[in-house]
Amino acid sequence: MKNLYIYAVTLLLFSSCSDVVQLDLNNSDPRLVIDASIELNESGTSSTRVQLTRSAGFYDEEIVFVNDALVSITDADGSLIPIPFVSDGVYSTNFPFIRMNNPTENSYTLTINDNGDIYTATESLEPTVPFTDVEQETISGFGDDLTEVTAFFNDPSGLGNYYLFEYTDIDNEQVDTRDDEFSDGNRTQTTFFIEEAVPGTVATIRIIGIDQRCFNFYETLLQQAGEGGGGPFATQPAVVRGNIINTTDSKRSPFGYFRISEAFEIEYTLQ
Repeated sequence: MKNLYIYAVTLLLFSSCSDVVQLDLNNSDPRLVIDASIELNESGTSSTRVQLTRSAGFYDEEIVFVNDALVSITDADGSLIPIPFVSDGVYSTNFPFIRMNNPTENSYTLTINDNGDIYTATESLEPTVPFTDVEQETISGFGDDLTEVTAFFNDPSGLGNYYLFEYTDIDNEQVDTRDDEFSDGNRTQTTFFIEEAVPGTVATIRIIGIDQRCFNFYETLLQQAGEGGGGPFATQPAVVRGNIINTTDSKRSPFGYFRISEAFEIEYTLQ
């Protein structure tokens, strides 16, 4: 992981030359980076996806995928479900084991064995609501025009609803979060701003239920990565602690998060 976020560029003006000075940074040992979720889809099926990478030094640009871990989910009954490796650090299955009719049965434990280090996290299903409609506007006056895409939903009454939003099309990927502190029980929205939008492009917008701790995690991560650009795990995370612990060595905590979410999506064609 990056110990020091410093990049020094020294301009030498002699003979109109310029040299880049690369500091010898004292990088810490690589840590496991975990992006894990179980999602209950509108169809009633569920999907599990775990992506494992390893943190790298400041100057390292190559993503280090972890392809040899053992990944599993244990349900409330103690049944263990292995999550098979797919490719590029991704472990995934579509085994439909989330049961909405009994919330007490919706607690699941993620376990990862990475070369003898055991990582675990236990979470329960967080419900959400579907989108109702989507609107589009063009914003001018700030240089190039921006396309504003706004998806609406009805927030359930009762404070304590938290949301994770994803926008994807062939050229864009954006992530946003929201709580209902100022919109409890009302029609509310999430908005994405698209540069150089091409009419006819099909976009997918997703609304995902999360809890407050997950909300705080993503808020911090998005602020560090720069909101709206490329997804929260597109850049190496700084010291953002999630809900996953290393039960073998507490001094080597991982980075990342494990969530269990109900999710809805809507397709929208840009005008």
